[in-house]
Amino acid sequence: MSDKKPFYVLVASIGQLCGNGQLRETISERRNRKGNDVPFWYLSPELIKRFCVSLEEVEAVVAGDQTAINWLRLRFGGEISIMEFDLDQLKSEAMDLPPAAPIKDISASH
Repeated sequence: MSDKKPFYVLVASIGQLCGNGQLRETISERRNRKGNDVPFWYLSPELIKRFCVSLEEVEAVVAGDQTAINWLRLRFGGEISIMEFDLDQLKSEAMDLPPAAPIKDISASH
């Protein structure tokens, strides 16, 4: 039987959270400081569907800490809610970092 617990969720349009690479750095730094057990996950559009977060094409961050989610909302925008998730499922399926920011072509064109 799954053991679901409430978590804070920040949902935003695709690219709004991970588009510039800052969320990837934030999650990586948080895990480096607090370990991989820190309750902080990125949900790609595919995981949004798997975890039944939304029927829309969106991305999200799930965290146990409301302060972290509030800070991310101030930084990136989006909508906050509280949802129940199976902690073991998050740990097994949502440990990937958000995608890296696309590399910009900064070459000078003549």
